[in-house]
Amino acid sequence: PRHRYLAVARYWTRRGFAVLVPTRLGYGETGVEPDAEYSGPCNAKNYRGLLEAGVIQVSAALQYARRQPWADADRAIVMGASVGGFITVAVAGRRLPGVVAAINFSGGAGGDPKERPGNPCGPRQLEAAFAEAGRTARVPGLFLYSENDRFWGADLPRRWHAAYVAAGGRARLVSAPPIGEDGHQLLNRGFRLWRK
Repeated sequence: PRHRYLAVARYWTRRGFAVLVPTRLGYGETGVEPDAEYSGPCNAKNYRGLLEAGVIQVSAALQYARRQPWADADRAIVMGASVGGFITVAVAGRRLPGVVAAINFSGGAGGDPKERPGNPCGPRQLEAAFAEAGRTARVPGLFLYSENDRFWGADLPRRWHAAYVAAGGRARLVSAPPIGEDGHQLLNRGFRLWRK
């Protein structure tokens, strides 16, 4: 299965944006082994490999867009949700050509809403990764999380945003009200809360 985000794509195309919705390697029909995003067991997480694999794939999508006559790759907004949001934050720190802004929806990694709600694996490593991206980020960012995100809880996203900003990144944090049983679905189920 592949997430197509049709309502979100339509939101942007109606505002004059070209939209690409790539599927990262290992997901949808691209399922491969070994998983390029594997970051180790819960008690020994290292998110660098996950972020590096994601940044490479976003860079490839931007290079593809650059070759399309219908896209302006010199004014690209990168957006992602969940692990994709985490990767978006890393992309903001890489200064990829043409990227002018980054939107992180519910970004993070290592979460398990059933077994470890609000308590992802390697929270210190996650915070360090956000700070590392903030040190080199030069594009504005938007961090959107819901107060009842069962993957991260309400406090961790605030800490991640604070680490990013303290390291030099420019980003606004928006904490949306609870969405259903799990606010981790903010991008799709909280559409009315974030669209303008």
